[in-house]
Amino acid sequence: MGSRPELPHHISASVDENIAAIRSCVAKSLDIGVRRFLLGNGQAAAAFFVDGLVDKDVAGRDVFSRMQQAERKEPWSIAEIESSLLSTGSVQQCDDFAEMMAAVLQGLLALFVEGDTRVLLIELISFQQRSVSEPGTDVVIRGPREGFVESLRINVSMLRRKIHHPDFVAETVRLGRYSQTDISLVYVSSIVNRDVLHELKQRLRRIDIDAILDSGQVEQLIQDTPYSLFPTIGIAEKPDIAAARMLEGRVALLVDGSPIALTAPMLFVEGLQSPEDYYTRFYYASWVRIIRFMAFAISIYMPGFFLAATVHHQQIIPFKLLLSMAAGEAKTPFSIGLSLLLIGVVFEILREAGVRLPKPAGQAVSIVGAIVMGNAAVEANLISASVLIVLAITVVASFVSATYMDASTLLRMIFLLLGWWLGLTGLLLGTLVLLIYLCSLNSFGVAFFTPLGPLDLQGLKDMALRFPLWLLKFRPARLSNNRRRMGDFREDK
Repeated sequence: MGSRPELPHHISASVDENIAAIRSCVAKSLDIGVRRFLLGNGQAAAAFFVDGLVDKDVAGRDVFSRMQQAERKEPWSIAEIESSLLSTGSVQQCDDFAEMMAAVLQGLLALFVEGDTRVLLIELISFQQRSVSEPGTDVVIRGPREGFVESLRINVSMLRRKIHHPDFVAETVRLGRYSQTDISLVYVSSIVNRDVLHELKQRLRRIDIDAILDSGQVEQLIQDTPYSLFPTIGIAEKPDIAAARMLEGRVALLVDGSPIALTAPMLFVEGLQSPEDYYTRFYYASWVRIIRFMAFAISIYMPGFFLAATVHHQQIIPFKLLLSMAAGEAKTPFSIGLSLLLIGVVFEILREAGVRLPKPAGQAVSIVGAIVMGNAAVEANLISASVLIVLAITVVASFVSATYMDASTLLRMIFLLLGWWLGLTGLLLGTLVLLIYLCSLNSFGVAFFTPLGPLDLQGLKDMALRFPLWLLKFRPARLSNNRRRMGDFREDK
């Protein structure tokens, strides 16, 4: 294979030389368009663009037609064309060839004229994209329904619509040697924690990779603990969630081509909260949060506790229930521990199949498969009904905290083995290790287990219980240099 031709450093005054340099770089690319034409005074000009990214109708009407009709005796310069002939929105001048190439491959149109060593970069981006719709996750009964899409510009504008303030900042960096993916850091400058922002920028600068195709790749490259069971960078599919976190001092990271925003730093309690908690009355929101914490505990502890009780601590099970369970287990060929492991693996297979298949088929496989296979296994005396009920409740509970579904799956297996081996003592030791581990995690210098470790009394108002909004006067500790977010307007009530 031949080596890549070296790009010229500057734009040539000759249109023919510029076209020759462009074709030497992208000669085999069928989507690269070069349009030659003459201005009204006979001066040569050319346009360079990517077919499919540029709106050719608008280019023909607002660029080519106007320039072909521009009649005068003197040659036109790039500056005169920009100020007198073009009526499009975003236009900038450029004299660097590499910068021009990068801009065109991002979707801009480059305009050359004979005799000028500058080029105009005109924004006429137009390509097929998904319309704004409600995301599949983060579903709410009350609250905004719009979700992020794959367009970076649209996603930034959706956040701008939520925060109408001059301190709203969107900085753009470009990552990926070949993909050249635009990534925006979006934050509120008067609220954001500057140390977190600086650290995030440093980690992004250290990334050297061929391509960035989704925000998930960026998440793995910048997270604090690469082998952590728990995610230490938050995700958001809706602009209201990202905006709320920005107003607490976090930074939102948007990747062009990805409908999922990253937010940093992340706290453990975020995974058990919902945006709807702040749109409903505080007593109902608190009750639902308690349900989520209980569901998370059930998803990781229930199989292990059931196995510990039946194998090591039968005395804590009511006598009649113990007799019923013993009668069911006497007919099965496997031990309770092995049954839990096998059926747990089957449930994970069914869940994965339901996710990967098309939606109609996936729902049928996950629902019908679980019911039919579960009943068949019980009727065939392969497992007992009590084991099936325990695993069914566990799997349903794991869906309540979707953010920690991956972590709960692994922890469930760990606690199952501990309960099988050491009984309740194993569960207590595992819980102690888990709490120490959670307290040791950090997200961009902020303790992951805040407000419990370290203790933050103000933060406890928005943890398992959600206090009334007028009592949430302060932002979470260490997320912002400006902690107070609300005045004392209800102190007289």
